[in-house]
Amino acid sequence: MNIRTLSPELQSAAINVINEVPSRIPEDIDHIRKWLTKQPHLKARTDDQWLLNFLRGCKFSLDRTKEVLENFYTTRSATPELFANRDPLQPEIKKILELGLFLPIEVQNGPKIILHRTTNVDPSEVSLVDVVKVSLMITDIMLNEDDYCIIHGQRVLFDLNTLSANHLLQATPNLCIKVLLCLKNAYPTRWKGFHFLNMPPIFESILRIGKPVIGKKLSSRIVIYSKDNIHTMYDDIPISVLPADYGGQGETIEELTVKWKRKVESYRNWFLEETQYGCDESKRMRKSKYSDLFGIEGSFRNLAID
Repeated sequence: MNIRTLSPELQSAAINVINEVPSRIPEDIDHIRKWLTKQPHLKARTDDQWLLNFLRGCKFSLDRTKEVLENFYTTRSATPELFANRDPLQPEIKKILELGLFLPIEVQNGPKIILHRTTNVDPSEVSLVDVVKVSLMITDIMLNEDDYCIIHGQRVLFDLNTLSANHLLQATPNLCIKVLLCLKNAYPTRWKGFHFLNMPPIFESILRIGKPVIGKKLSSRIVIYSKDNIHTMYDDIPISVLPADYGGQGETIEELTVKWKRKVESYRNWFLEETQYGCDESKRMRKSKYSDLFGIEGSFRNLAID
């Protein structure tokens, strides 16, 4: 079996947090791989580590793992605007990488931190769809190689300091639905928190209206920092890992941007290879609830949140 060896600390967390039974891993991987061979409409990666990453993200529920894999590859084909043309050397992708809008930050204990920034991006020059595409590319990289993130989960820090009405105009309801359903139903990610910094009043109003739709569990993980309680951010997110640009002791935004641009570019062949995977609906043997992933309004009420 070709899988990465975990450190003793991370292996202990896997056992205690996500129900991992090391001796059962080969059997679970084999079960999922055999299931995939019986799904003619799906063309998926089937290497040991990739399937184990999904099992871990789904806390070793075989049914949930199958569901997420089904959704994962269905969305690849159903939303080409987000998953096609992902060559890191494309000008529009390089530009977004150089802006450092989506930056994972290493954490020693606790969920991984993802810093999502708006910066001074001119919405007429940078497409929100492309920003989402690059964010998902980096999410794919973490899914492929970051055992710590897969086991401990992640929390996102949104810095909306330069968010404008023109930015929000690109966030169409259709795009928001696709992104939300994709992240919640089609990725084996354990979302541990959503933290908002420098939130403009217009966005706070939108978020308030949306809370009843996304449900109590996810809403309870939303934290908004105002000028009056900004100090509480350091209680939630370790100051030792926050970029110096935010008063922390971690790497600077510039350093993180350079590091992640290089990382994504190093994955170029991997992303080009990804074009062969997805879902062929013409080969689907029977109607599946997953095929309607983006067509069911009620899916908002059925988001799987760990």
